[in-house]
Amino acid sequence: MKRLCVAFCLATVFALLLATSASAARPNPTKMKLPKNFSHIGAPVHSFTTASGHVVHYVDQGKKSWRTLVLVGGGGTGVRAFELTEFTRALRNKLNIRVVCVERNGLGMTKFEPADTSGEMIPHDAGDDALALADPVKTREMYAENVIELLDHLGINRFSVLGISAGGPYTGEIVRQAGARVRSVHFAVAVNQRAAGAQYPDPAYLANRRNAIINPMVWWDMTGTTADMIPGWQERAYEEASWSAFVRGQDADPHAVAMDYTILQMTAPDVSMVTAPVFTYYGAKDPSVSYAERDKWVAAFTSSRKITQRNYPDRVHDVQYRHYDQILLDVAGYGDYRIIGFKGQTRVIPQAKWPSFRKRGAILGIWAWKNAKPPVD
Repeated sequence: MKRLCVAFCLATVFALLLATSASAARPNPTKMKLPKNFSHIGAPVHSFTTASGHVVHYVDQGKKSWRTLVLVGGGGTGVRAFELTEFTRALRNKLNIRVVCVERNGLGMTKFEPADTSGEMIPHDAGDDALALADPVKTREMYAENVIELLDHLGINRFSVLGISAGGPYTGEIVRQAGARVRSVHFAVAVNQRAAGAQYPDPAYLANRRNAIINPMVWWDMTGTTADMIPGWQERAYEEASWSAFVRGQDADPHAVAMDYTILQMTAPDVSMVTAPVFTYYGAKDPSVSYAERDKWVAAFTSSRKITQRNYPDRVHDVQYRHYDQILLDVAGYGDYRIIGFKGQTRVIPQAKWPSFRKRGAILGIWAWKNAKPPVD
């Protein structure tokens, strides 16, 4: 009987200890330090009506006192392509960089209203015959005018510009028009000019472009690249593609994308008078944009105070994401430094010290890249 009593008492004490332990593991909700603000789930999209009556959409992230970066996305991307760079949001905020991204004609929420040969806007409801008279060069110029007009509206005088992939010609046009207002120019796997081929508004070309964008999971497939190693990045890319081609119910209307790729065939803007420092970021194994495009841009900036070329021998068409951290560092004004991952930390070192750190196992970019792995299907 005594043994039963002892066993029962021990079991009771053990149960009480377990209950006490479980209770101790749960914090008192009245003592918790809980958030008072919303968690970030994405940048709000704003609208701005230009003097010509064209309504553009844009995002503006960062404090007004910070350095401004105008981000020009790749071919067929809407304004929410900005979100594909926000895996470095903490770094961007630490470097005090404000980003303004302006949507192009016909993409996302911005209606297709290109410019005619005189530079005047063609309203989206003018009819197919009128829209077919759109001029690619004038449309490119109008986009840059819209960007600069928006920057004036936001009270931004000095700024940097980053062009990604097919955003190259638009970037060149912005800096051509902005001149001395440009603090620095950045080209990440950016096209200068492609060989002539099928063009807007050829019906067969429009149909071809629609076939390319109608399925976002094909159009924005970055499987196998380093971008795909960022948790959730590929899914966000599919969302951006859906935004760009379907958000207004435009059902993968190909006009904007066809215009984008036609603009790539035009002679690049004259940037010979631009004195701002220029940075280039290209991958040797990129099947889409070769070093030849980089060389065209480098040769074009004959008045630049300094040109810095960052070449990545092992990279494909993912440099703009894999090394976006370095781009931000350069935009922040630290072009003579490298951002690296070393011994579990992210560090910034003078450029000259990189070879020494590389021998000791350092990597380029934030430490997160060290252990990044492909996603599990």
